[in-house]
Parts: sequence; structure tokens; C-alpha cells
Amino acid sequence: MLKKTRDKIFIVIRIALLVSIALNIFLIFMEFLNNSHHDRTEQIEIIAGAVESAFWALLTFILSFGSTLIEKYQKIDIPDILEVIIVIFIYAGLFLSARFKLYYKFWWWDDLLHTLSGIIMGFIGFIVIYKINYRYSMDISPVLVALFSFTFAITLGVFWEILEFSCDIITGSANQKWDLNDTETLMGKPYQGSGLRDTMSDLILDSIGAFVTSLITYYMYKNEKKKTLEEMKKMIKP
Repeated sequence: MLKKTRDKIFIVIRIALLVSIALNIFLIFMEFLNNSHHDRTEQIEIIAGAVESAFWALLTFILSFGSTLIEKYQKIDIPDILEVIIVIFIYAGLFLSARFKLYYKFWWWDDLLHTLSGIIMGFIGFIVIYKINYRYSMDISPVLVALFSFTFAITLGVFWEILEFSCDIITGSANQKWDLNDTETLMGKPYQGSGLRDTMSDLILDSIGAFVTSLITYYMYKNEKKKTLEEMKKMIKP
């Protein structure tokens, strides 16, 4: 039942993304054909906005197949609920955020996504450590399991911030919110700059989310080890 629900959610999201791509391409095409009602600057802004929306829709569409490819090539049966959470997270964090400017409309949106990303990546780290060791021995300290989940999530968070910074430098975008006013709700003091405060608050929230997962994985491995390993065994295909 859950698998059918998962498939329906995936279909709805992917159709919505394809429709968005088609509409934005159509808008770009129409702007090139009829520009009499816009001056050159307005036309460029409209086309740039449509290209950006189409790009994020396409990227989200491609990434929505990520869990399927991982299952196929890494022989991992990811739980359906985790797959749904990941795809919805990607859809909300990439496409919806860019399309509706949610990062600027809601000050808490970015904080929520980074906290959730830390939690999700921590659980993925838990799967990774099992995938690496299950053929040999899972007689691992619960502290080490929790620490790996934590550091795995934090490392991915750092790579994401590097990617954002690189995009800002290369394309002139403002993913790290360099252009915000000092009065915006971000951690730190005004003289530190909004870009620094955004980056550090993202990493702190990533860490909080990862820490929550590390506590959960520690409990699971220390107090419910047998049950946890049985569930993990169902996920990893020999």
C-alpha cells in the first residue's frame, strides 16, 4: 500500500515539474516572438526568470530519480517512507524555493530545510555505515555509529555551502544571501555581513539536525541492536 502511495506521489511531482518546464519554455519562446509590449530590460528579466525556473524544475526532475538509481546500482532497498521524504524535500528545497522565492518570503524556510537536511543525511549516513561493514562485522560501538551518522551529515552540509559559494562567485547569484539588509533575521551581528551569518546559521542548523539523528541511531544501535540489524538486512541486497 505504501509503495503505491509513494509511486503516486512521485508521478504527481514529476508531472508538475514537466508542466513547469514546458510552460517556461513556452514563455521564453513567446517573449522572443512578441516583444512589442516590453522594453529590452523587461524582456531580459522575464526570459532570465523563466530560464531559472525551467533549470530548477529540470534539476529537481532529474534528482527525483536519485533514490531509484541508488536502489538499482547499489542494491539498497530504501524504505518507501524515506524515499518519499527525500523526494518531497528535494522538490520543496530546490524547485518550490526557487519558483516562489520562499527563502525571501519566510525567514524560517531556510532554517527548516537545513535542520531537516541534517536529520535526513544522518539517517542516510547510518545506511552507508551498514552498507560498508555488513559483509564483515557489525560489532561496532554505538558511539562510532552515531559519530559516523553525525559527521556524514555535516560533511554533506559543508559541501553544499561550498557549492552555494561557488555558484555565487561564478554566476553572481546570492544563494548565501550576500545582498540582505543587516536587519534580516539571521544569526550574528550586522558588521559580520549577511553572507557569513547565513552560511554559519545553515551549518549550525545542519549540525543540530545531524545531532538529533545521531542520538536516535545511538539509541537504536545500543538498545535495539538486533532489531535494527534485522531491519537493515532487509534493505541491503546481497
